[in-house]
Amino acid sequence: MNVERGERLGRFHRLRSSLEITEVKAAGRPFRGEHCMLLVLARPGVPTRVGFIASKKGVGGAVERNRARRRLREILRRRWPRIPLTGYWILVIAHRGATTAPHQELASDLEHQLATAGALAPIGEAAH
Repeated sequence: MNVERGERLGRFHRLRSSLEITEVKAAGRPFRGEHCMLLVLARPGVPTRVGFIASKKGVGGAVERNRARRRLREILRRRWPRIPLTGYWILVIAHRGATTAPHQELASDLEHQLATAGALAPIGEAAH
């Protein structure tokens, strides 16, 4: 049975506890981009989970932080079928430019970082 994997990024796929986020911060491998940074922690056999951070110091006030997180979450959600089901904990940390960058530029930046980390299958291929 071949079931197409949807774009939904549910609660199960989010890094939600501070212990998980701290673990990724401590042991994750950094991938720096122009508008955001990824910290990727390899977790073989564990479901892939994603977290988003936009700090007051790095991004700005509440409106800017929420906008940055929403934009990055949507970009990652669209690429979710190409990210492996297991093996990674990914923390996306927004920079100030994440609120004002053109969508395509922000998407290219995040996609390049995911591909460099090995957590993104090529276009047209679904990750398994």
